[in-house]
Amino acid sequence: MALKTKVKVGNITNLSDARYCAGMSVDMLGFKISDVDGQGISPIKFGEIINWISGPEFILELPGGPKDKPSVGIDIKLLELPVSKMFESSLDTNQELIINTDVHEWPAYRKELLNRKNQIKYLLVTDSSKSSVSHLKSITTEMSHDFSVLLGFEIHQVDLEEYLSWPISGFALNGSEETSPGIKDYDHLSGILEKLEVD
Repeated sequence: MALKTKVKVGNITNLSDARYCAGMSVDMLGFKISDVDGQGISPIKFGEIINWISGPEFILELPGGPKDKPSVGIDIKLLELPVSKMFESSLDTNQELIINTDVHEWPAYRKELLNRKNQIKYLLVTDSSKSSVSHLKSITTEMSHDFSVLLGFEIHQVDLEEYLSWPISGFALNGSEETSPGIKDYDHLSGILEKLEVD
């Protein structure tokens, strides 16, 4: 099984999502890891999940910035940071990054992002202001001249072919909580991933 484009699924909190995504040939799985309740999964739970998974690359999602990087016992090559946290002194300048940026932040941070171009593997683009499709296409096309772009705003199945025609590297989706251990609704992922399967 293969997908038409790269897919990252973030906010993984349970083995059910991780196994489903691996079975669907998702390229990257993102985890927020924290010992603080409500701010992510524990390092122990992360270890339990990844011991059952092979295939996808694992990503540490650090919304609080590189100072919050946990010790997880394995080498994680990719960190995901908000664009505003990219300049903290605790960030290793050799670390590969996924930078999460809203479309409205692009003009303000464009120059600094270009200065870190060699460190940035992907720009993960979100859209808090519900921009028009034409505006989103214009911004992501501009970004794609220098970066590999993952679309991280809300993706609707009916728009998939439109988005696939853009100069992007792929999509960024999100996992969700289990109803109870082993009980899971995959509708939010399956609708997109099944349409991305290569015939």
